[in-house]
Amino acid sequence: MRPSAPASTLISVGDSDSLPTMTSRVDPEGARRMMEMLVNLYADRRLAVVREYVSNAVDASRVAGSAEPVRVTTPTLVDPHLTVTDSGTGMSTDEVEATFLAFAASTKRHSNDLIGGLGVGAKSAWALTESFLVDTVKGGKRTLVRAARDLSHQVLAAGVDSDSPDGTCITVPVEVEGQVQEWASVVQQVASAHAAGAVLVDGKKVPSLEGGPSWIGPVSCRQIGDSKGAVMVRSGGTLFASVPEVTRRVLETTKLISCVIELPVGSFDHTPSRENVVATARTLAAVDTALAGYQSAYEALETRLNELAEKDIAAAVTLRAQTLGKVAKPEHLPIKFRVQVPAGIGAWKLVSSQSGRARWDRVGGRCEADSFSAARGCEVMGDTVVVTEVPAGRVLRGFARFLEDVQPGARRVIPVPKGQGAVELPIIDAEKRTVSQTWSVGAATEGVSHYTFTEWNEEIAKTKTERVASNAYQCALIGCDGANPEAIDMTAAEIKSSGLPVWYLHGDRPRRLGSGPASLGVYLGKRQTGPLIAAVPEAMTHEKWMERRFRAETSGWTHEQLLAVALFVLGSLEGESRLFSVVPKALELMPAGRTTPEILTRIDALISDMRRTTAVQRAIMLPVWGSASAGALRAELGILRRDLVHAYPLLAHFERYYGHCGEPGPEYAEYVAHTPPRLPRRPKQQQRSGTKTTPIEQEPTYVRTHRQSVNRRQRR
Repeated sequence: MRPSAPASTLISVGDSDSLPTMTSRVDPEGARRMMEMLVNLYADRRLAVVREYVSNAVDASRVAGSAEPVRVTTPTLVDPHLTVTDSGTGMSTDEVEATFLAFAASTKRHSNDLIGGLGVGAKSAWALTESFLVDTVKGGKRTLVRAARDLSHQVLAAGVDSDSPDGTCITVPVEVEGQVQEWASVVQQVASAHAAGAVLVDGKKVPSLEGGPSWIGPVSCRQIGDSKGAVMVRSGGTLFASVPEVTRRVLETTKLISCVIELPVGSFDHTPSRENVVATARTLAAVDTALAGYQSAYEALETRLNELAEKDIAAAVTLRAQTLGKVAKPEHLPIKFRVQVPAGIGAWKLVSSQSGRARWDRVGGRCEADSFSAARGCEVMGDTVVVTEVPAGRVLRGFARFLEDVQPGARRVIPVPKGQGAVELPIIDAEKRTVSQTWSVGAATEGVSHYTFTEWNEEIAKTKTERVASNAYQCALIGCDGANPEAIDMTAAEIKSSGLPVWYLHGDRPRRLGSGPASLGVYLGKRQTGPLIAAVPEAMTHEKWMERRFRAETSGWTHEQLLAVALFVLGSLEGESRLFSVVPKALELMPAGRTTPEILTRIDALISDMRRTTAVQRAIMLPVWGSASAGALRAELGILRRDLVHAYPLLAHFERYYGHCGEPGPEYAEYVAHTPPRLPRRPKQQQRSGTKTTPIEQEPTYVRTHRQSVNRRQRR
């Protein structure tokens, strides 16, 4: 007998309007926990707080029809507060409560013109601080509220008469010590994402990403931050980080190194924190539409550029450089002309010798000829030194050490004879025919460094005198953590009195110096260490300094974290992590019920740890990558990679041919998923005991045959 259906005690069939209702309730402790979950959505809290309040302020001003810019004050050591002020309609006391004190409440939920909709952004300050101030005026009535993370909000003023104009000011107290540059950089980045003039930072306009020659349709050829291979999505004045699927699609289509792509508001999906896009079908469709617009705009620009080059090569080169910046490749918008530097004008070029050291050769002497692609003209001019008013018969000499100290990036020196304003360099086409146009190089050429002949000789003489008089060491000075290094010559006494940690290296000071913690690096050249150590007993070798930095910077990290960050850095620098990326894909394909091999479990856990590493951890590891401890981590990863290839020998094929230039295809994951691993290697002492090696431990015949055939092809 079938039991009767249970009857509800809450509702009965009938008119829905008469049905009883329920109201959701949250106790204070539950509310606090919900708020903790909301504000902890952000990965980069500093960036999130600035982005949320600036975006909200710009939206408020736009909705109110105000042409006044949003005003942002950057936190400093003197005033450690982030303030964001808009000229919107302001808010009443009830609106402040609904916006800043209610859970997941948003005024943008049903708007396709504004970014938002979850009500999290208004409370984002709690990710950094325990409380913040909301000061707002609407219709002559002022409301001032201290919004607290523990929900013990204080209403300091409610509906008080005020003569101030309508608008809202958010004041967030933040930690600034040691982060001044980071705060300034974040504020500039967020402000630049909005329209020109929409945001003033510390009373000054900020260059906007919107408009300008770098845009090819909806794609801007520029790099945000220091990460190459990154794609940012701009929408509604907000920058979103991309995800691998979107990044791959954009970069494969545009062939750019990095870029920004514009998507209409509401056309794509993003995470609740508004930090990343989500690779849904809707997002990918919006990206494909934007890329189609890019391709059409690119073709039109290429046609225009070729037509312009036939008339004015310099103008075409300038337009190309302004459009592509430093994120393009040679095949982008090609200009098929070359500029020649004739042998008879007395020019010099920096070339690499067989020993690997750079030397200056005279064009027409050891350097028989010199030319460069016209497409790289702006870049080449930035590396060129022009010396004007050179008397007839005089030759520029003895400047190598001077340029090494003063212009380390110089690659060419071009003299301009006295009485001439510039020299005209001939231009040849793709068939090596000289065309009627020329490339003018003189003091007025954009990008070049300029000296008169008199200034040139005086500077060279002064450099030589200072070196002889001081007997100084070549040094690299980093005055404070993260500052740009300064190439400077210092005596042993000056090094001693600097008060900075001192390390030393044999050899000459490199042209490009790396940043890092505050320190003073000494390049000894061929000098002995004795005099330096006698004057500065605490000086240490560069290797010891690197090891000390490694231990100080990574103190508190677990070994698993160290290994995970090392794997990320190794992958970004050398592509080593690509082989390991086969493992997670293989585990997804592995038949149910099969025991997972221990080597795959270890690597999968390592990759999971790597994905959880933060940008801060990676930034810490890079400068100390040359330390002994980092070398030990690299060796440990090398052993793990060797064990993986031993267990699955065909992976050696991927590592040999694709490991440094591509991603593994699905066939490698299928192979690992459905192939039992070889037995682990036998310990060395057991191999020396005379026990015969079993066939399973020997190199498989098919691997040996393949290796031998490859070797034969290479010899041929």
